[in-house]
Amino acid sequence: MPHVLSPHAGAPLADPGFWAGRWRGRFDPGAPAVVNPRLAERSRALWDPLELGPVAPAALGEWIEAARVPDAWWAVLDGRPSDEAARAQLRARLNLEGLRPFKADRYGLTLGRANLRALPTAARGHKTNDEDGFDRLQHTALEPLTPLALLHPSRDGAWWFVQAPDYRGWIRARELAWTELPGEIANLLAQPGPVLLSPTAELETACGATLLQMGSRLPGLRGGMLAYPARDEHGQLLWSKARLRGAPELAPEPPPLTPEAFFARALAPLGRPYGWGGLTPEGPGLDCSRFVQDVFKVFGYRLPRDASAQCAATRPAIAFDAGEPHEARARKLAELDAGPALLCMPGHVMLYLGSVDGCHHAAHAFWAYKRRENGGEVTVPVRRVVVTSLDLGRGTDAGSLLERLTSVNLL
Repeated sequence: MPHVLSPHAGAPLADPGFWAGRWRGRFDPGAPAVVNPRLAERSRALWDPLELGPVAPAALGEWIEAARVPDAWWAVLDGRPSDEAARAQLRARLNLEGLRPFKADRYGLTLGRANLRALPTAARGHKTNDEDGFDRLQHTALEPLTPLALLHPSRDGAWWFVQAPDYRGWIRARELAWTELPGEIANLLAQPGPVLLSPTAELETACGATLLQMGSRLPGLRGGMLAYPARDEHGQLLWSKARLRGAPELAPEPPPLTPEAFFARALAPLGRPYGWGGLTPEGPGLDCSRFVQDVFKVFGYRLPRDASAQCAATRPAIAFDAGEPHEARARKLAELDAGPALLCMPGHVMLYLGSVDGCHHAAHAFWAYKRRENGGEVTVPVRRVVVTSLDLGRGTDAGSLLERLTSVNLL
């Protein structure tokens, strides 16, 4: 079966109805209006950029430093070793000597899907020359119509350091339109509009076609058209129109969270390519935490962007001890009586589906795993959103997915 890695691949493991029909526990985490403030408080990684007040230069400097990644993560830039001169040149673009207070006077909207970077550069950063598929300077891909607080420009003015709803980082200035009136943006985003249920869709805008991902909302959509930002020659916000291409699946509002609806969304992106920070060398993709975030976003829940923050924001229902045997973990997981559940481990997060003959399964955006072969271990690339057994990797030095779990979490 495509996009399924399991000894039970003969079962319809990619069918949402299969998992919904087997679910016997509760499935009611509470309304988004109640849950979302709790998620924001626990994670400290969710914001409303349009409500951001004044920020002192010292705090901005700390935020810029925190958004960076270690120099070792970009020892290679676009396939070439980055020497000290290249690193110094890139650090100079941060324009730290030009820090000024943010006076709550400049906000923006993304004009399309836009990459949020750790440094003001589009160059791909890697730890080594042979590191495949991970641009370490990529934080995340921002959706079209993402509101931003514009905090600080790069030295050449080609980039802005911004506060997005779930991250801080650098975005190309040409990929946003700015305004001094946050209410202008808020009024658009407050309009009712449908939620995208399909894994992806496309908008045709004045700047060309741009990708939407599942969970995106289309405020004010009527007859396939909606008001949409554009920019004048100075980058200031103008209003144009955008058209939704094709006939993607939409819901008029976030649907109720039921097992049937949840598993349908969790399995809809099966086969989509894995992309660290939402970016692959070939184009857009999903990483583990963005996959989880998008599924919950459909139902109106705001999870943080990173796996560690998602697991910090949610509540452990089951905790595992280091070294706890596989069988004991499987018994604990079988006792789970509520959902939907996140499966947490260092650097990775998955969505729990259920079990077949005692073998537990999850849906996740998955890069690769280890398996035993010819007396040693080999790395098996996956690089897709898949359904897998949690037995995957059992017998290797790292252990199975189940053996690597630290907790099972609920909203």
